[in-house]
Amino acid sequence: MSKHDVEIRRYLVWRKKVRGKPISIRFYEIIYVGLTMLWSKMKKPPLKTAIYKFIERKEYEEDLMSGQLFRKLIKEIKENPNEDETGYYLPDSREELTHEDIKQIEKEKDSVIKELSTNNLVERYKKVFKLCKLYQSWALKKKSQQAEDITRHESFEIYPYLPIILVSIPVIIGLCINPKNVTICWRRNPRL
Repeated sequence: MSKHDVEIRRYLVWRKKVRGKPISIRFYEIIYVGLTMLWSKMKKPPLKTAIYKFIERKEYEEDLMSGQLFRKLIKEIKENPNEDETGYYLPDSREELTHEDIKQIEKEKDSVIKELSTNNLVERYKKVFKLCKLYQSWALKKKSQQAEDITRHESFEIYPYLPIILVSIPVIIGLCINPKNVTICWRRNPRL
């Protein structure tokens, strides 16, 4: 195992403890973490290089296209049933998932596997980039919310950025809801 810098170790601790992950985000996070770890092992090359290396590896087919990593996540969740057997307990984040949540996770797993299962490298690149970007948007919004929580100030885990940046980071200011869809409202981050 390669030694990762403080920024990545800090992120890995945060991601385990963060609460309120939507089901799809749990799968996108697996992809984001895999890409982040490879990027770090490669000595942080340009992101385009890391993504191409990520999608060309044999592990992409073995772990992602086959669904092995997603099944591992589901297995780990199922290994921790609640005492009353109404669902499952996630010890790191202290959250509970219901049996209905597990059914939804299974459906989402199949959807993500289908999306990632292509032999066309350009399509693979686009899918990985899209899913990581969705995860990044969610994670940055969550970090922003946590930074505003006065009880979490001075916490080592509260760091406003993620290890890899897929696009220039917008500052998310909320959700814009209109009758037809929900979108993320943002403005460009002035620090970049």
